[in-house]
Amino acid sequence: MTTTPDRTGKEAPELPVFTGIGCLMGFFMTVLALIGPAMLWLSTRFDPADDDRLVVIAMGAVFTIGGLATIGSHLWQNARARETHRELDRTGVRATAEVVSSRRIWVGEVSNPADDVDLVVTGPGVTPFSARLLTEDVGRYATGEVVPVDVDPGTLLFRLAD
Repeated sequence: MTTTPDRTGKEAPELPVFTGIGCLMGFFMTVLALIGPAMLWLSTRFDPADDDRLVVIAMGAVFTIGGLATIGSHLWQNARARETHRELDRTGVRATAEVVSSRRIWVGEVSNPADDVDLVVTGPGVTPFSARLLTEDVGRYATGEVVPVDVDPGTLLFRLAD
């Protein structure tokens, strides 16, 4: 087993557009973005003196603002992740990561299996450092296995290489 200094790398963020959570968020963003304006339009059909009209206007405004905020947040996170990956493409070097340990853990409310993998990353121009990876590819990384990674030597940001 290789020992490393007390330097820990950080895994590059996933691109939300390609994840299941991203798809689910896209569905809810669409629902919120459509329900709010629909409720505001619906409020024009009420009698002006009707108290329910104010409730529908308030709910429509909240849904519209919430939907737009969620869409903006999702787009902003996706743009940051894309820029992080582009920066890693520009400044990163190809290195290797040795799997030091891998253990099965259970995550989420429905207890989905995942592997908590400890890595030691080494390569040309990279001072060895430790890293941790949480992956849903159960059983893919065995102890002692060496996998290719892209690393930014300055920030220790890494991602598994294709």
